[in-house]
Amino acid sequence: MVLYRWGYRNPFEELLRAQREMSRVMQTMSEGEVPGNLPPVNVYDDGDNFYLRAEIAGIDRSKLDISVAGDVLTVSAERHLEEPHGSYHRRERNWDRFSRSITLPDTIDVNKVNASYKNGVLEVTLPRAAEVKPKRITIEA
Repeated sequence: MVLYRWGYRNPFEELLRAQREMSRVMQTMSEGEVPGNLPPVNVYDDGDNFYLRAEIAGIDRSKLDISVAGDVLTVSAERHLEEPHGSYHRRERNWDRFSRSITLPDTIDVNKVNASYKNGVLEVTLPRAAEVKPKRITIEA
């Protein structure tokens, strides 16, 4: 035991606390949560298309940039937060720019991608390229 000015403490207590915190962070990351303050994104597919939904409230549509190159979708944006005339007590909305690149399992038909932005939610539909879609083969008699 070590004597600190606030009392006795086990010298390994801080190491154990750091280990618990690191385990919590790793668990959070393994569950698919995004570290930092990047906007949350869901990506799913129905066999023909991939769909992306991202919560990016407070960004003007003209400041959004969406691009697809092969099987990589990139969403980036910029917003300007007004600085208060006082000091912060809590600040969670601290990003002014972000860029998320997501590698999809298949190639996308870039000519058929469409996107909409409504109520702070960006929705992007990304059709699979025809050459990567499964093709049903008929058996001749």
